[in-house]
Amino acid sequence: MEELRAIAVTPRHQIRVAAEYLPLLDNPPSRDFVVHVIEQRQANGLPLMSAEIVIAGSQTRAQFPLAKEYPLHFRKTYFAARLHGDPQQEYERALAASALAQLPPPIGASHDQIRHCFIPGRPYRKLSPFEPEGEDQNLRRARDVGLATAAGLWHMLQEAYALLVKLHAGGLSHGDTQLQNFIVSPAPLEVIVIDFEATETRKSTDELTWAKRCAADFAPLLHEALLLQVALGRQMGTLADHACNRAPELFRDSARVLRYIEQLEEIT
Repeated sequence: MEELRAIAVTPRHQIRVAAEYLPLLDNPPSRDFVVHVIEQRQANGLPLMSAEIVIAGSQTRAQFPLAKEYPLHFRKTYFAARLHGDPQQEYERALAASALAQLPPPIGASHDQIRHCFIPGRPYRKLSPFEPEGEDQNLRRARDVGLATAAGLWHMLQEAYALLVKLHAGGLSHGDTQLQNFIVSPAPLEVIVIDFEATETRKSTDELTWAKRCAADFAPLLHEALLLQVALGRQMGTLADHACNRAPELFRDSARVLRYIEQLEEIT
């Protein structure tokens, strides 16, 4: 009896699926089967949003051709009680991002749902030793981060930064670049940005708004880049320069941060 099977979840990623799920892959019921609930949001007892990993049912596979190719995928459902954007527009933005930055393609959308490829890996936020808040604590942590860890995170951060540069150059601002939305996939090793609900096009905004949105997109990555340079020392390249130039916006005591970064190793 087949115990595990490797299946494609994106054009370049595979996962192994346990035997109990194989009948659902080979002979799907009419409706989707929920494998795992990632998140559910409620307000005053009313459902707002659910995010799940599903195996596509026969109806979904008939509606969305990519669901046949990637039957195990991510599904986000918006409920009537939640004010939200248009899932079809979100799908179109994600499709544009996929073309610009070679990201896995979205699978499809309806009036209340959007489906994306499942990205195996972990959010960058869970790999980082730093917190979004707490300047003093983060600086102390930075000085204790080991070289291998800091170097690996720097490499991943450079990839994430390059993704945003590509999106901006192609006329898309992401709109929600919290580090949770960058997935580090181990095989192949790469960073993938997800969640295009807040994405806007350059054509849909004026120049001032566009500049503010792009600056906001970069801010979480630049904050992380400064902390990693406290751990590593001053780095070369666009990411390092951009982060240091915006340090006064990102840290209360930016002079101290830059001083830590410029400190060279001493030989005594």
